[in-house]
Amino acid sequence: MNKIQQFMLKHPYVSLAIILPFAFTIVMGLFSILLNIILPAIITFWVAGWIYTAIVGRPIRNYYRQPLWYTNYK
Repeated sequence: MNKIQQFMLKHPYVSLAIILPFAFTIVMGLFSILLNIILPAIITFWVAGWIYTAIVGRPIRNYYRQPLWYTNYK
């Protein structure tokens, strides 16, 4: 381990060039999950609530006053 540390201290650009593809892969995986799964799920719940409110006939202002509108506040 000491040899690796010494090499990395002597050659920082080479070390970063070696680490960069692994870090890039991790970041791309996280962004892929975020953009392909989590963000569409959030938007889907928002649109479903908006459509539900339109069908039921509740005012849209309830969204802003009570963010968890599907639970009882009483």
